[in-house]
Amino acid sequence: MREFLQNCKRLFQVAKKPEKDEYMQVVKISGLGILLIGAIGFVIMLISYFTQFSRLV
Repeated sequence: MREFLQNCKRLFQVAKKPEKDEYMQVVKISGLGILLIGAIGFVIMLISYFTQFSRLV
């Protein structure tokens, strides 16, 4: 447990707060990833909807 706390202390001493531009880059990349996953899910839902609709007609 003591070693773990020492490692945590060392990590917090080395870690730094991200600059504004670095933070904005992470936000943009994360947002694009979320939008991409959502778009893929939407396309899959549309394909599923139209294949089920064609079976009913």
